[in-house]
Amino acid sequence: MFNLKRIAPYGLLGLIAASAAEAAATRNAFIDAFATARGNAFTATADNASAVFYNGAGLTQLEGSELRGGAFSISLGYEFESDIAAGTDEMDDGFQVVPAFFAAHKFKDYPLALGFGIYAPFALGSDWTEDASFAADPRVPYDARLAYVKYHAVLAWQLTDTLSVAAGLSYDDAEVDVKATALEFDGTDQAVGYSLSVLWQPTEQHGFGLNYQAKTETTLDGTVSGPAILAATQGATGSLDSKAELSFPESIVFGYAYRPNEKWDFEFNLDWTNWDRVDRLSLDAIPGLGYELNWESAFIWEAGVTRFFDGGWYLSGGYTFVENAVPDDDFLPIVPDSDRHFFALGLGRSHDRFRWQITYQQAFAGERSVSGNNLEVAPGASTLNGDWDLDSQAVAFSLGYRF
Repeated sequence: MFNLKRIAPYGLLGLIAASAAEAAATRNAFIDAFATARGNAFTATADNASAVFYNGAGLTQLEGSELRGGAFSISLGYEFESDIAAGTDEMDDGFQVVPAFFAAHKFKDYPLALGFGIYAPFALGSDWTEDASFAADPRVPYDARLAYVKYHAVLAWQLTDTLSVAAGLSYDDAEVDVKATALEFDGTDQAVGYSLSVLWQPTEQHGFGLNYQAKTETTLDGTVSGPAILAATQGATGSLDSKAELSFPESIVFGYAYRPNEKWDFEFNLDWTNWDRVDRLSLDAIPGLGYELNWESAFIWEAGVTRFFDGGWYLSGGYTFVENAVPDDDFLPIVPDSDRHFFALGLGRSHDRFRWQITYQQAFAGERSVSGNNLEVAPGASTLNGDWDLDSQAVAFSLGYRF
């Protein structure tokens, strides 16, 4: 017999973890292939339609209209060696694709620009399968999926020849599915968010960018089902209606760009995410139950360079360092977070009305040794204590059309 009061908080903890999939605790910050090739250092440049995400104020640099679409495809190669179980567990490393689309227009006779984007700032998922060593513990989630799609509209205003500002409003659609051997939760909700940004280019050689994305609050409405529910209801029902409150934290990105001449563009960004908001998960179907998560705010450091050549060709390279935001005490396999290093290289070309970009990215993480995890199977022993390792790669592509 499963004890629902013991199992539910831990199984549903995967909900919070899935919500972070991919960046400083795992937010998906790699949206456009050109920016990704530069280590995502694009906030102080932001000169294509993807500025809707990176820095809406950059839309004032466009001439006419632009449509831009692309995809970021990533393979997550995580491995785990447990302190208390033999063998090695591996996450499904199949490529997962996250698409994005942007449209923008700069008014010819007015200092205004409009932009619209559809993209996923929180996305992807993780699947260790039921055969993973830790999946034998019914409290531990082994599979999580998140689709968090943002429909983002931005208005940019060029105040002076060197200064532009922008504000945006978004409608966000979130859907989450998380599984443990004891139960499965899936839920959906919608939220409204906003963004503020500034681009200041005092000279042709120097540029500064600031982009703020506000937090959003969701109350995921769905069902929880599985053996734990059957046990708790003595077989009367296999599922219960449930809601779970979830915060998607705010982020602030500062960027500095240096362009010594028309051939080179260097940039450095500092990206901060307020993961301190992710501190507790509660489930209203089971009053009084919750779990202390205690995630920690973290930085993403981004540096990149682009070299422009004759004929419209350009080559970019970049480095991104992502700080770990999940402490050992509350570590979960669906967010095997650690300090991570991303290296990227990309090739692109601008000709006639078209621009295209293709980028390859490789990610590494120093082996993380987890100890003292709170999900104990015996005093001082947890199925999640052990060594976690990452070797991941991604490919991104973007295509733009200006008219």
